[in-house]
Amino acid sequence: MKKIFSLFFTVFAIAFLIALAISAIIAVALGAESLPLAELRNGFVLALFIACVQLIWVGSDKSNKTYIIRTIVHFIVLITGCTLLMIWFGWLPPSEWIVLYYTGFIGAYIVIWLVCWNINRKKWKDMNRRLEEFKRKNQ
Repeated sequence: MKKIFSLFFTVFAIAFLIALAISAIIAVALGAESLPLAELRNGFVLALFIACVQLIWVGSDKSNKTYIIRTIVHFIVLITGCTLLMIWFGWLPPSEWIVLYYTGFIGAYIVIWLVCWNINRKKWKDMNRRLEEFKRKNQ
């Protein structure tokens, strides 16, 4: 339970900070005097959604098959949910920028996924090594 809470809080905090940074950059670029409170609320809701969706990963390190299935489900839920929230918030970019938005989203997802996959691969390799040592000692 502690691991689940830690995952949820970490993802929430990072997503909220990223949403705040993007909102601040947009506000500065557009010459806004201050960041509207509604934008802070929207960033909070988006971060909360992303953190909840991240819980799909809990228990995904049992096998490669579950990891791949959870990756597909996670990606579909995340991109659909984020798109719907961004439409609701009025954040979705104009049509001429939509391809760039999705390209960036998918690119960022792939980079983050590869980092997580590499971390998990090392963890799985270490667990298999320890299991082999345990089997050798107990034979």
